[in-house]
Amino acid sequence: MTADPVARAVLRRLAELRPPDDPLHAFATTVLTGEATLRAAAIHPAFTEALQATLEATLEAALDDARQRTVPGRGEARG
Repeated sequence: MTADPVARAVLRRLAELRPPDDPLHAFATTVLTGEATLRAAAIHPAFTEALQATLEATLEAALDDARQRTVPGRGEARG
């Protein structure tokens, strides 16, 4: 288990939000129960694929959001 309270809070939230059959739920519960350290779980092949897919989807969503906020022709953010 990680000693970092922010990491614990994120892991608890992942465990709450993701369905039990989701790899990120399993990742979070594996660390929260002490079955593996955060580092060990993060490099385990069963979880790295899920973590990478989630990161890629999150980055793509952020890029799409940034593109939608850009004023055409000027490259400046709206808002």
